[in-house]
Amino acid sequence: MTRNEGNQGDGVHEIIRSQPSRGLSFVRFCNATPRRVEVIWMNYEGARVKYKTLEPDEFFDVNTYVAHPWLFQDAITHERLNANSKHVFEPKPWYEQYLPDLRSGRIHPQDIQPKRVTVNITSPLYSLKVSAMHTIRRNLKDYNHVCQLEIPRQLQQDLVELMKSCRMEKL
Repeated sequence: MTRNEGNQGDGVHEIIRSQPSRGLSFVRFCNATPRRVEVIWMNYEGARVKYKTLEPDEFFDVNTYVAHPWLFQDAITHERLNANSKHVFEPKPWYEQYLPDLRSGRIHPQDIQPKRVTVNITSPLYSLKVSAMHTIRRNLKDYNHVCQLEIPRQLQQDLVELMKSCRMEKL
């Protein structure tokens, strides 16, 4: 996976994209949230390719490649979710779990079989402030309504930034 930083208006935006790879990885994406989750592969140009929408407690088996990043987001709010506690899932080679035993001689190459790695999709853990801002964001139609809120100016600015970042994630 490559991560390039490109200038996006007033901030720096990270470009996540797949790289050519022959390293196979077998994964099982498990939705451990009460939300509907979009499973998204980042293609070679850095564009999002939606593979599937998972219902709560549903799983999806994927044969993918090393250097092919995956993202997960709430299907309704488009809020970014975590995969094994990270924002981006980066597949590892399927045989990586066997390397210590292969190196020590406890097993031989002909004895190993590919196994799927479980990837748990979870909601990120937010501070009370960020949780409250997400709740307010879901109830506002656009940025213009933020200045009408009777909250400190710094919180208004933080809320506008949150709304902008959530909008960028939808693109």
